[in-house]
Amino acid sequence: MAEAPKLPAVIVDPHHHFYEPSKHAFSAYLGSLGAPDWTPEEYVAATGALNVTKSVHVEALPDDGVAEAAWVASLVEAGRAPTVKAVVGKCDLAAADAAAKLDDLKAAAPGLLRGIRYIIDYDGPFGEDNGTHVEVKRHGLDYLRDAAAAASFERGFALLADRGLSYDLQCAPAQLDAAAALCARHPRVAVVLDHAGKARKLDGSAGDAAKLDVWRAGVAKLAALPQVRVKLSMLGYLVPGWTADAAKEAVVAGLAKELLALFGPRRCMFASNWHGSGSSSNADYCGPAARDPTHLGRSGPTKKRNRGDAAARRG
Repeated sequence: MAEAPKLPAVIVDPHHHFYEPSKHAFSAYLGSLGAPDWTPEEYVAATGALNVTKSVHVEALPDDGVAEAAWVASLVEAGRAPTVKAVVGKCDLAAADAAAKLDDLKAAAPGLLRGIRYIIDYDGPFGEDNGTHVEVKRHGLDYLRDAAAAASFERGFALLADRGLSYDLQCAPAQLDAAAALCARHPRVAVVLDHAGKARKLDGSAGDAAKLDVWRAGVAKLAALPQVRVKLSMLGYLVPGWTADAAKEAVVAGLAKELLALFGPRRCMFASNWHGSGSSSNADYCGPAARDPTHLGRSGPTKKRNRGDAAARRG
């Protein structure tokens, strides 16, 4: 019989989602991707065996970030989301009205809004075998490496500092170098690198080498910046099938150890990425996966501090 996973007594989950496309127009795009409703009650039930005391709700591809933030705040106020202590909302930082939208977001989730995520992983046209996110196909721009697009994005990014908001950086490994340069120019903006930097489709074979070279160079530059933290999450995207294959699990453990060594335990967070696809999803969105949470304790090198301290300071 396999040994039961050893989980910490107290867990702070720094990254999860709720959404109800069947009820809310601001989730129409997510609904068009086939996402089912994923409610706070389901999150509470799914994490019932874990002692999640605090959590951070992260935007889930809304068409209207302000409306989504207001909805999440209403869930908290109604007692339906008892763990949520912070919200990371969506704002198009490249938009001309980014400043006004940031202020609207703070008003929509008073006392809860802690940061912004605007998904920008671009690695070529969406639909090809690359790391471009489905959200990015809405605009098809590289906000880190295309000069004109990057200038607009940086103007919005700079607005976060005076508002006391962090930025959740979700980008492709090939963009990490440019992301590090952006962060270096704005040391007052706290940044959280989402999903371990999103190395993609690793399996422990020789074919991983070129991918890892790019990823390692980028995460090392980000780790050198004291305002940057990292989430160890969406591990099935990095290494598909890792929960059912010991060799692949070893690859995941190795990546986690590398990030821990680079960032140090106090700047690492272990996040569930809980949503309708489950935290072990082998896809970036709406992919089939089990919702069983027990495997989250199997990642080896993570320690209690990684599951609480950095996230607790954020929430």
